[in-house]
Amino acid sequence: MKENKLLSPAAIFLLGVNSIIGSGIFLLSGKIYEDAGIWSLLAILCAGLSIFVIAFAYANMSKIYSKNGGAFVYAKETFGRFPGFIVGMVTWLLGTVTLATEVSALLTAMKMILPNLNSRLIGIIIILALGIISYFGSSIIAGLDNLTSFVKIVLVLVFIFTCLWLVRGLNFSSPNLLTASSANLGGFKGFLSAYGTVFFFFTGFSFLPVNAEKMKNPAKNLPKMMSLVMLTCLAVYLIIQTITIGALGPELTKTLVPAATAFSKIVGSIGIPLFVVGICFSIFGVIVATTFNTPTILASLAQAHEDVPMFVSKNNRFGTPTWAIILTTVCGIALFLSGNYVFLSGLTVFMSFVQYLSTGLANIKKKFLLIGIGSVLFSLVLLTSFTLSVLILGLGILILLVMIYFVVKLDDDEREKWLKEGQEKSKGADVNTVKRL
Repeated sequence: MKENKLLSPAAIFLLGVNSIIGSGIFLLSGKIYEDAGIWSLLAILCAGLSIFVIAFAYANMSKIYSKNGGAFVYAKETFGRFPGFIVGMVTWLLGTVTLATEVSALLTAMKMILPNLNSRLIGIIIILALGIISYFGSSIIAGLDNLTSFVKIVLVLVFIFTCLWLVRGLNFSSPNLLTASSANLGGFKGFLSAYGTVFFFFTGFSFLPVNAEKMKNPAKNLPKMMSLVMLTCLAVYLIIQTITIGALGPELTKTLVPAATAFSKIVGSIGIPLFVVGICFSIFGVIVATTFNTPTILASLAQAHEDVPMFVSKNNRFGTPTWAIILTTVCGIALFLSGNYVFLSGLTVFMSFVQYLSTGLANIKKKFLLIGIGSVLFSLVLLTSFTLSVLILGLGILILLVMIYFVVKLDDDEREKWLKEGQEKSKGADVNTVKRL
Protein backbone atom coordinates (compact mmCIF):
# COMPACT_ATOMS: atom_id res chain seq x y z
CA MET A 1 0.00 0.00 0.00
CA LYS A 2 1.35 3.40 -0.95
CA GLU A 3 2.16 5.61 2.02
CA ASN A 4 0.70 9.13 1.90
CA LYS A 5 3.35 11.80 1.63
CA LEU A 6 3.44 14.09 4.65
CA LEU A 7 3.65 17.86 4.39
CA SER A 8 7.07 19.40 4.98
CA PRO A 9 7.47 22.63 7.03
CA ALA A 10 7.82 24.61 3.77
CA ALA A 11 4.59 23.08 2.42
CA ILE A 12 2.82 23.89 5.70
CA PHE A 13 3.98 27.51 5.39
CA LEU A 14 2.69 27.88 1.82
CA LEU A 15 -0.58 26.15 2.71
CA GLY A 16 -1.07 28.51 5.64
CA VAL A 17 -0.32 31.69 3.66
CA ASN A 18 -2.65 30.60 0.87
CA SER A 19 -5.40 29.74 3.38
CA ILE A 20 -5.20 33.12 5.14
CA ILE A 21 -4.56 35.73 2.46
CA GLY A 22 -7.87 35.98 0.62
CA SER A 23 -10.40 38.56 -0.49
CA GLY A 24 -10.51 40.52 2.78
CA ILE A 25 -7.50 42.82 2.41
CA PHE A 26 -8.43 43.63 -1.20
CA LEU A 27 -12.14 44.31 -0.66
CA LEU A 28 -12.45 45.44 2.97
CA SER A 29 -9.53 47.87 3.29
CA GLY A 30 -11.94 50.70 2.47
CA LYS A 31 -14.41 49.60 5.16
CA ILE A 32 -11.86 49.46 7.96
CA TYR A 33 -10.50 52.85 6.82
CA GLU A 34 -14.05 54.24 6.90
CA ASP A 35 -14.49 52.90 10.43
CA ALA A 36 -11.13 53.89 11.93
CA GLY A 37 -9.23 56.11 9.48
CA ILE A 38 -5.47 55.78 9.61
CA TRP A 39 -5.93 53.90 12.87
CA SER A 40 -7.08 50.97 10.76
CA LEU A 41 -3.35 50.15 10.70
CA LEU A 42 -3.42 49.82 14.48
CA ALA A 43 -6.59 47.70 14.19
CA ILE A 44 -4.71 45.32 11.85
CA LEU A 45 -1.78 45.14 14.26
CA CYS A 46 -3.99 44.54 17.32
CA ALA A 47 -6.15 41.95 15.55
CA GLY A 48 -3.04 40.22 14.20
CA LEU A 49 -1.46 40.02 17.65
CA SER A 50 -4.76 38.78 19.12
CA ILE A 51 -4.99 36.06 16.48
CA PHE A 52 -1.35 35.23 17.20
CA VAL A 53 -2.30 34.42 20.82
CA ILE A 54 -5.30 32.39 19.65
CA ALA A 55 -3.08 30.53 17.17
CA PHE A 56 -0.83 29.54 20.09
CA ALA A 57 -3.93 28.19 21.85
CA TYR A 58 -4.47 25.92 18.83
CA ALA A 59 -0.77 25.02 18.82
CA ASN A 60 -0.90 24.03 22.50
CA MET A 61 -3.82 21.69 21.88
CA SER A 62 -2.18 20.24 18.76
CA LYS A 63 0.66 19.02 20.98
CA ILE A 64 -1.89 16.97 22.95
CA TYR A 65 -4.21 15.96 20.10
CA SER A 66 -2.25 15.62 16.88
CA LYS A 67 -5.08 14.11 14.82
CA ASN A 68 -7.18 15.90 12.22
CA GLY A 69 -10.11 18.05 13.34
CA GLY A 70 -8.75 21.19 14.99
CA ALA A 71 -11.22 22.97 17.31
CA PHE A 72 -13.78 20.15 17.00
CA VAL A 73 -11.34 17.55 18.35
CA TYR A 74 -10.17 19.86 21.15
CA ALA A 75 -13.75 20.56 22.28
CA LYS A 76 -14.86 16.93 22.12
CA GLU A 77 -11.82 15.47 23.88
CA THR A 78 -11.75 18.17 26.56
CA PHE A 79 -15.43 18.84 27.28
CA GLY A 80 -17.33 15.88 25.86
CA ARG A 81 -19.88 14.87 23.29
CA PHE A 82 -22.33 17.82 23.31
CA PRO A 83 -19.72 20.63 22.96
CA GLY A 84 -17.95 18.46 20.37
CA PHE A 85 -21.12 18.26 18.28
CA ILE A 86 -21.73 22.03 18.45
CA VAL A 87 -18.14 22.96 17.56
CA GLY A 88 -18.00 20.24 14.88
CA MET A 89 -21.14 21.57 13.21
CA VAL A 90 -19.85 25.15 13.53
CA THR A 91 -16.67 23.98 11.76
CA TRP A 92 -18.81 22.73 8.87
CA LEU A 93 -20.89 25.92 8.91
CA LEU A 94 -17.71 28.00 8.89
CA GLY A 95 -16.81 26.33 5.59
CA THR A 96 -20.34 26.91 4.29
CA VAL A 97 -20.34 30.59 5.33
CA THR A 98 -16.89 30.97 3.79
CA LEU A 99 -18.25 29.59 0.52
CA ALA A 100 -21.11 32.12 0.56
CA THR A 101 -18.76 34.95 1.57
CA GLU A 102 -16.21 34.26 -1.15
CA VAL A 103 -18.92 34.00 -3.83
CA SER A 104 -20.18 37.38 -2.62
CA ALA A 105 -16.59 38.67 -2.71
CA LEU A 106 -16.18 37.46 -6.29
CA LEU A 107 -19.32 39.25 -7.41
CA THR A 108 -18.41 42.40 -5.45
CA ALA A 109 -15.08 42.54 -7.27
CA MET A 110 -16.73 41.85 -10.63
CA LYS A 111 -19.09 44.81 -10.09
CA MET A 112 -16.03 47.05 -10.38
CA ILE A 113 -16.01 46.32 -14.11
CA LEU A 114 -19.60 45.05 -14.59
CA PRO A 115 -21.73 47.39 -12.46
CA ASN A 116 -25.09 46.08 -13.76
CA LEU A 117 -24.33 42.47 -12.83
CA ASN A 118 -27.28 40.51 -11.36
CA SER A 119 -25.33 39.36 -8.30
CA ARG A 120 -28.00 37.27 -6.61
CA LEU A 121 -28.91 35.19 -9.65
CA ILE A 122 -25.29 34.61 -10.71
CA GLY A 123 -24.28 33.78 -7.14
CA ILE A 124 -26.97 31.10 -6.88
CA ILE A 125 -25.94 29.67 -10.25
CA ILE A 126 -22.26 29.51 -9.21
CA ILE A 127 -22.96 27.72 -5.91
CA LEU A 128 -25.45 25.35 -7.52
CA ALA A 129 -23.15 24.55 -10.45
CA LEU A 130 -20.19 23.83 -8.18
CA GLY A 131 -22.39 21.64 -5.99
CA ILE A 132 -23.37 19.60 -9.04
CA ILE A 133 -19.75 19.33 -10.18
CA SER A 134 -18.62 18.24 -6.71
CA TYR A 135 -21.19 15.41 -6.85
CA PHE A 136 -19.21 13.83 -9.67
CA GLY A 137 -15.85 14.49 -8.01
CA SER A 138 -12.90 16.22 -9.63
CA SER A 139 -9.16 15.78 -9.99
CA ILE A 140 -8.47 19.39 -10.94
CA ILE A 141 -8.79 20.89 -7.47
CA ALA A 142 -5.15 20.47 -6.39
CA GLY A 143 -3.88 21.93 -9.65
CA LEU A 144 -6.31 24.84 -9.50
CA ASP A 145 -5.34 25.51 -5.89
CA ASN A 146 -1.66 25.68 -6.81
CA LEU A 147 -2.38 27.94 -9.78
CA THR A 148 -4.53 30.36 -7.79
CA SER A 149 -1.91 30.39 -5.02
CA PHE A 150 0.65 31.51 -7.59
CA VAL A 151 -1.71 34.21 -8.92
CA LYS A 152 -2.32 35.46 -5.38
CA ILE A 153 1.40 35.76 -4.61
CA VAL A 154 2.03 37.55 -7.91
CA LEU A 155 -0.86 39.96 -7.22
CA VAL A 156 0.52 40.90 -3.81
CA LEU A 157 4.07 41.40 -5.11
CA VAL A 158 2.97 43.38 -8.19
CA PHE A 159 0.77 45.63 -6.06
CA ILE A 160 3.45 46.32 -3.45
CA PHE A 161 6.31 47.04 -5.84
CA THR A 162 4.15 48.97 -8.33
CA CYS A 163 2.10 51.15 -5.98
CA LEU A 164 4.69 51.80 -3.28
CA TRP A 165 5.71 54.95 -5.17
CA LEU A 166 2.20 56.41 -4.88
CA VAL A 167 2.34 56.76 -1.10
CA ARG A 168 1.99 60.37 0.10
CA GLY A 169 2.63 61.37 3.70
CA LEU A 170 -0.21 63.91 3.55
CA ASN A 171 -2.74 61.08 3.44
CA PHE A 172 -1.67 59.95 6.91
CA SER A 173 -2.43 63.26 8.62
CA SER A 174 -5.51 63.15 10.83
CA PRO A 175 -6.89 66.05 12.88
CA ASN A 176 -8.26 63.84 15.64
CA LEU A 177 -7.12 60.53 17.06
CA LEU A 178 -9.30 57.54 16.14
CA THR A 179 -11.38 59.63 13.73
CA ALA A 180 -11.78 58.49 10.16
CA SER A 181 -11.80 61.00 7.36
CA SER A 182 -15.23 59.89 6.16
CA ALA A 183 -16.30 57.56 8.92
CA ASN A 184 -19.78 56.37 9.70
CA LEU A 185 -18.65 55.29 13.14
CA GLY A 186 -15.37 56.90 14.13
CA GLY A 187 -14.03 56.99 17.69
CA PHE A 188 -13.37 53.91 19.75
CA LYS A 189 -16.52 52.21 18.46
CA GLY A 190 -15.21 52.58 14.92
CA PHE A 191 -11.86 51.15 15.98
CA LEU A 192 -13.57 48.08 17.52
CA SER A 193 -15.59 47.60 14.32
CA ALA A 194 -12.40 47.69 12.26
CA TYR A 195 -10.69 45.34 14.75
CA GLY A 196 -13.50 42.79 14.35
CA THR A 197 -13.49 43.10 10.55
CA VAL A 198 -9.75 42.44 10.40
CA PHE A 199 -10.32 39.10 12.14
CA PHE A 200 -11.91 37.99 8.87
CA PHE A 201 -8.52 38.50 7.19
CA PHE A 202 -7.03 35.78 9.43
CA THR A 203 -9.83 33.20 9.77
CA GLY A 204 -8.12 30.78 7.37
CA PHE A 205 -5.40 29.92 9.91
CA SER A 206 -7.69 27.42 11.65
CA PHE A 207 -7.46 25.28 8.48
CA LEU A 208 -3.94 24.16 9.47
CA PRO A 209 -4.77 22.19 12.66
CA VAL A 210 -7.66 20.48 10.82
CA ASN A 211 -5.00 18.73 8.70
CA ALA A 212 -2.55 17.95 11.48
CA GLU A 213 -2.20 14.26 10.57
CA LYS A 214 -0.93 15.20 7.11
CA MET A 215 2.12 16.96 8.58
CA LYS A 216 5.53 15.70 9.58
CA ASN A 217 5.88 15.81 13.37
CA PRO A 218 2.87 18.15 13.92
CA ALA A 219 3.61 18.65 17.61
CA LYS A 220 6.91 20.31 16.65
CA ASN A 221 6.32 21.78 13.19
CA LEU A 222 2.75 23.08 13.50
CA PRO A 223 3.42 25.69 16.24
CA LYS A 224 6.56 26.95 14.47
CA MET A 225 4.92 27.23 11.06
CA MET A 226 1.76 28.82 12.46
CA SER A 227 3.89 31.53 14.08
CA LEU A 228 5.81 32.19 10.87
CA VAL A 229 2.62 32.18 8.76
CA MET A 230 0.86 34.63 11.10
CA LEU A 231 3.79 37.05 11.16
CA THR A 232 4.12 36.90 7.36
CA CYS A 233 0.42 37.58 6.76
CA LEU A 234 0.36 40.36 9.35
CA ALA A 235 3.28 42.07 7.61
CA VAL A 236 1.59 41.72 4.18
CA TYR A 237 -1.68 43.20 5.48
CA LEU A 238 0.05 46.15 7.12
CA ILE A 239 2.02 46.88 3.95
CA ILE A 240 -1.03 46.68 1.66
CA GLN A 241 -3.20 48.86 3.94
CA THR A 242 -0.39 51.40 4.30
CA ILE A 243 0.02 51.64 0.53
CA THR A 244 -3.73 51.96 -0.15
CA ILE A 245 -4.08 54.71 2.47
CA GLY A 246 -0.96 56.49 1.24
CA ALA A 247 -2.02 56.23 -2.41
CA LEU A 248 -5.75 56.99 -2.15
CA GLY A 249 -6.38 58.77 1.14
CA PRO A 250 -10.11 59.60 1.64
CA GLU A 251 -10.78 58.24 -1.86
CA LEU A 252 -10.21 54.79 -0.34
CA THR A 253 -13.82 54.62 0.89
CA LYS A 254 -15.29 55.39 -2.54
CA THR A 255 -14.12 52.32 -4.44
CA LEU A 256 -15.16 48.66 -4.30
CA VAL A 257 -11.61 47.37 -4.86
CA PRO A 258 -9.14 49.98 -3.52
CA ALA A 259 -6.05 48.03 -4.64
CA ALA A 260 -7.29 48.01 -8.24
CA THR A 261 -7.95 51.76 -8.12
CA ALA A 262 -4.45 52.42 -6.80
CA PHE A 263 -2.96 50.13 -9.46
CA SER A 264 -4.79 52.06 -12.20
CA LYS A 265 -2.99 55.24 -11.14
CA ILE A 266 0.22 53.62 -12.35
CA VAL A 267 -0.81 51.75 -15.50
CA GLY A 268 -3.88 53.73 -16.53
CA SER A 269 -7.54 52.72 -16.92
CA ILE A 270 -6.60 49.20 -18.06
CA GLY A 271 -5.20 48.62 -14.56
CA ILE A 272 -8.63 48.23 -12.94
CA PRO A 273 -9.96 45.37 -15.13
CA LEU A 274 -6.55 43.65 -15.11
CA PHE A 275 -6.25 43.71 -11.34
CA VAL A 276 -9.91 42.79 -10.79
CA VAL A 277 -9.59 39.77 -13.09
CA GLY A 278 -6.55 38.64 -11.11
CA ILE A 279 -8.41 39.03 -7.81
CA CYS A 280 -11.47 37.20 -9.19
CA PHE A 281 -9.33 34.31 -10.40
CA SER A 282 -7.70 34.01 -6.99
CA ILE A 283 -11.07 34.17 -5.18
CA PHE A 284 -12.61 31.59 -7.53
CA GLY A 285 -9.87 29.13 -6.60
CA VAL A 286 -10.81 29.53 -2.93
CA ILE A 287 -14.49 29.04 -3.81
CA VAL A 288 -13.83 25.81 -5.69
CA ALA A 289 -11.58 24.38 -2.96
CA THR A 290 -14.14 25.31 -0.27
CA THR A 291 -16.97 23.74 -2.28
CA PHE A 292 -15.13 20.40 -2.44
CA ASN A 293 -13.67 20.42 1.10
CA THR A 294 -16.66 21.56 3.18
CA PRO A 295 -18.96 18.54 2.55
CA THR A 296 -16.16 16.22 3.70
CA ILE A 297 -16.23 17.91 7.12
CA LEU A 298 -19.91 17.05 7.57
CA ALA A 299 -19.38 13.55 6.17
CA SER A 300 -16.46 13.01 8.57
CA LEU A 301 -18.65 13.97 11.54
CA ALA A 302 -21.20 11.38 10.44
CA GLN A 303 -18.52 8.72 9.86
CA ALA A 304 -17.24 9.33 13.39
CA HIS A 305 -20.84 8.90 14.67
CA GLU A 306 -20.78 12.35 16.26
CA ASP A 307 -24.59 12.44 16.44
CA VAL A 308 -24.77 13.27 12.73
CA PRO A 309 -26.98 10.72 10.88
CA MET A 310 -24.91 8.09 9.08
CA PHE A 311 -26.70 8.57 5.74
CA VAL A 312 -25.01 11.99 5.49
CA SER A 313 -21.65 10.26 4.99
CA LYS A 314 -22.83 7.73 2.40
CA ASN A 315 -20.84 8.04 -0.83
CA ASN A 316 -22.31 7.82 -4.31
CA ARG A 317 -20.75 5.78 -7.11
CA PHE A 318 -18.35 8.66 -7.80
CA GLY A 319 -16.96 8.44 -4.25
CA THR A 320 -18.46 11.70 -2.98
CA PRO A 321 -20.97 12.16 -0.08
CA THR A 322 -24.27 13.02 -1.81
CA TRP A 323 -26.26 14.31 1.17
CA ALA A 324 -23.33 16.25 2.60
CA ILE A 325 -22.96 17.99 -0.79
CA ILE A 326 -26.70 18.73 -0.98
CA LEU A 327 -26.81 20.16 2.55
CA THR A 328 -23.69 22.26 1.94
CA THR A 329 -25.05 23.61 -1.35
CA VAL A 330 -28.51 24.45 0.05
CA CYS A 331 -27.07 26.11 3.17
CA GLY A 332 -24.50 27.95 1.05
CA ILE A 333 -27.23 29.44 -1.16
CA ALA A 334 -29.37 30.38 1.86
CA LEU A 335 -26.46 32.13 3.57
CA PHE A 336 -25.45 33.87 0.33
CA LEU A 337 -28.96 35.32 0.09
CA SER A 338 -28.93 36.40 3.77
CA GLY A 339 -26.76 39.47 3.24
CA ASN A 340 -23.98 41.28 1.39
CA TYR A 341 -20.25 40.66 1.50
CA VAL A 342 -19.64 42.81 4.60
CA PHE A 343 -22.44 41.04 6.51
CA LEU A 344 -21.22 37.58 5.48
CA SER A 345 -17.62 38.37 6.42
CA GLY A 346 -18.92 39.33 9.89
CA LEU A 347 -20.84 36.05 10.11
CA THR A 348 -17.65 34.18 9.17
CA VAL A 349 -15.88 35.86 12.08
CA PHE A 350 -18.77 34.90 14.40
CA MET A 351 -18.39 31.22 13.46
CA SER A 352 -14.66 31.52 14.02
CA PHE A 353 -15.37 33.20 17.38
CA VAL A 354 -17.13 30.03 18.59
CA GLN A 355 -14.05 27.97 17.69
CA TYR A 356 -11.65 30.47 19.27
CA LEU A 357 -13.65 30.59 22.50
CA SER A 358 -13.94 26.81 22.84
CA THR A 359 -10.22 26.33 22.11
CA GLY A 360 -9.31 29.02 24.66
CA LEU A 361 -11.46 27.32 27.30
CA ALA A 362 -9.86 23.97 26.43
CA ASN A 363 -6.44 25.54 27.05
CA ILE A 364 -7.55 26.75 30.46
CA LYS A 365 -8.79 23.28 31.39
CA LYS A 366 -5.49 21.76 30.24
CA LYS A 367 -3.59 24.25 32.45
CA PHE A 368 -2.29 26.49 29.63
CA LEU A 369 -3.67 29.35 31.68
CA LEU A 370 -1.97 32.43 30.20
CA ILE A 371 -2.65 31.57 26.54
CA GLY A 372 -6.11 30.22 27.39
CA ILE A 373 -7.22 33.32 29.28
CA GLY A 374 -5.79 35.58 26.57
CA SER A 375 -7.65 33.64 23.85
CA VAL A 376 -10.94 33.82 25.76
CA LEU A 377 -10.58 37.57 26.40
CA PHE A 378 -9.70 38.39 22.78
CA SER A 379 -12.59 36.21 21.62
CA LEU A 380 -15.03 38.02 23.92
CA VAL A 381 -13.83 41.40 22.65
CA LEU A 382 -15.07 40.31 19.22
CA LEU A 383 -18.64 40.34 20.58
CA THR A 384 -18.44 44.14 20.77
CA SER A 385 -17.60 44.38 17.06
CA PHE A 386 -20.49 42.38 15.63
CA THR A 387 -23.50 44.14 14.17
CA LEU A 388 -26.90 43.31 15.65
CA SER A 389 -27.91 41.39 12.51
CA VAL A 390 -24.79 39.19 12.69
CA LEU A 391 -25.36 38.50 16.40
CA ILE A 392 -29.02 37.60 15.86
CA LEU A 393 -28.32 35.19 12.98
CA GLY A 394 -25.20 33.74 14.64
CA LEU A 395 -26.94 33.09 17.98
CA GLY A 396 -29.99 31.79 16.13
CA ILE A 397 -27.82 29.22 14.36
CA LEU A 398 -26.29 28.10 17.67
CA ILE A 399 -29.73 27.69 19.26
CA LEU A 400 -30.86 25.69 16.23
CA LEU A 401 -27.81 23.40 16.56
CA VAL A 402 -28.63 22.79 20.23
CA MET A 403 -32.19 21.81 19.26
CA ILE A 404 -30.93 19.55 16.46
CA TYR A 405 -28.54 17.82 18.86
CA PHE A 406 -31.33 16.69 21.16
CA VAL A 407 -33.46 15.57 18.20
CA VAL A 408 -30.83 13.44 16.45
CA LYS A 409 -28.81 12.51 19.56
CA LEU A 410 -28.11 8.79 19.79
CA ASP A 411 -28.44 7.01 23.11
CA ASP A 412 -25.23 5.48 24.38
CA ASP A 413 -26.17 1.86 23.53
CA GLU A 414 -27.09 2.72 19.93
CA ARG A 415 -23.96 4.84 19.57
CA GLU A 416 -21.76 1.95 20.76
CA LYS A 417 -23.53 -0.37 18.33
CA TRP A 418 -22.83 1.98 15.42
CA LEU A 419 -19.20 2.29 16.45
CA LYS A 420 -18.83 -1.49 16.64
CA GLU A 421 -20.47 -1.97 13.22
CA GLY A 422 -18.16 0.65 11.73
CA GLN A 423 -15.07 -1.06 13.17
CA GLU A 424 -16.20 -4.47 11.84
CA LYS A 425 -16.80 -3.03 8.36
CA SER A 426 -13.37 -1.40 8.45
CA LYS A 427 -11.71 -4.69 9.41
CA GLY A 428 -13.62 -6.50 6.67
CA ALA A 429 -12.49 -3.96 4.09
CA ASP A 430 -8.86 -4.36 5.21
CA VAL A 431 -9.11 -8.17 4.88
CA ASN A 432 -10.55 -7.90 1.37
CA THR A 433 -7.79 -5.49 0.40
CA VAL A 434 -5.11 -7.89 1.61
CA LYS A 435 -6.73 -10.76 -0.31
CA ARG A 436 -6.73 -8.73 -3.54
CA LEU A 437 -3.07 -7.88 -3.05
